[in-house]
Amino acid sequence: MNKISTAIIHNLWWFIPFIFTLIYWNHALPIILILIFSYLGRIILNPLIKLLEKWGLNRKLAVYIIIFIIVLIFVMLSSSLFPLIWNQVSNLQTSFTLENIGKLQERVLLILENILPHFIYIFIANTLSDSEIFNIWFANIDFTKSFIGKAGNIAFSLGSSLFSLILLIVFTIFFLIEGENFKRLFLDSIPKDKYDMIKNMLKKITIQIHSYIRGQLLASSVVSITSIIGLFTLQWITGIKIPYTIIIGIFAGLCNLIPFIGPIMGMIPAITIYLISEQIIPINIIFVFLIILVFAIVQLIDNLIVSPQVMGSSIGIHPMLVIIIVLLGSSIGGILGMLFAIPITAVLKVIIQELMTTFDKNSTS
Repeated sequence: MNKISTAIIHNLWWFIPFIFTLIYWNHALPIILILIFSYLGRIILNPLIKLLEKWGLNRKLAVYIIIFIIVLIFVMLSSSLFPLIWNQVSNLQTSFTLENIGKLQERVLLILENILPHFIYIFIANTLSDSEIFNIWFANIDFTKSFIGKAGNIAFSLGSSLFSLILLIVFTIFFLIEGENFKRLFLDSIPKDKYDMIKNMLKKITIQIHSYIRGQLLASSVVSITSIIGLFTLQWITGIKIPYTIIIGIFAGLCNLIPFIGPIMGMIPAITIYLISEQIIPINIIFVFLIILVFAIVQLIDNLIVSPQVMGSSIGIHPMLVIIIVLLGSSIGGILGMLFAIPITAVLKVIIQELMTTFDKNSTS
C-alpha cells in the first residue's frame, strides 16, 4: 500500500462518522451541542481534578467526587434558584408589550423635556411620535423577546430533558477520565512525517482555547455577580425599583462573553425596565445615570482587575477583526455563532501559523 491509502485506512475511525455527521447534520446537531458543553465541562473542572490528584487521590475517584458535588449543588438549586430565574425570564418576556413601549416612549420624552433645549425636544418628540418610528420600536421589542426566548432555550435546553442531562454528565466524565487517551488516539492516526507538527499544533490550540474559555467564563461570572450586587445596592440606597435584577445580571454576564458589543447590551435592559416599571419615586434622569454608573463600575472592575488576571494569554486578534468576526458569527449562527466565533478563529489562526512555519522550514531546508 502507498502512504495515501495507509493514511486513509488509519483515519476511517473518525472520517466515516464525520461524513455521516455532515449528511445527517440536523439529527447530529443536538448531540454535537451536548459534546461541546461536555468538553466545556472538562475545561472548567479539570483544574479541580488535578488539584485533588496532587492531594493523592486517584483520577477516577477525583472525577466522581467532583461530579457528585456538582450534581448535588444542581439538585439543591433546582428547587430554589432555577425556578426563580425561569419565572423572571417568563415575566420579563410578558413585560415587553405595546402598552409598556408607549410608557417607555412617554417617560423618555419626559426626561428629555427636562434636559434639552425646547426646539430640540420638539423635534425629537415629533420624530418619536411618528407612526413609522413607533412600528420600528415595536419590531425591535419583538426581536428582543425572541432573543430572550432563544437565550433561555439555550440556557435551559440541557436541563429540560433528563436524558440530555444524563448524557451531558456521562460525556463530561468520559472527557475528564479519558481525555488524554482520546488525544493520543488521534495523534496515533497521524502520519509520522506530520506527527510533530500536528502534536505541536494541538498543544498550542489546547492551551489557547482552554485559557480563553476559562477566562471568559470567570469574567462573565464576576460581571453577573457584581451587576446583581450593584443594582440591588442602587435600589436599596435610592428607593427606585428595577425588577428582574437577577435576570439582568445574568444577561449582563452572558453578554460580556461577546467582545465589545456585550458590555453595552448588558446595560440597556436595566435602563429600559426601570423606565417601564411603576415607581414610587418619580422617574428622573439622575437615576438613569446612576444605572449607567453601576455598569461602568462593573466594567471597570472587569477590565482593570479580573480580565488582566484571567486573560493573560490573549488570542492575539486585532479588535477591529474581532468585531467583524463576531458580527459574521451572529449572521451565521445567531447567539451560538457569536459565542463560538472567536474560539474558532483562534483555532484557525494557530493552524495557519503552524502550517506557515512548517512550510518556511521545508522551503529553507
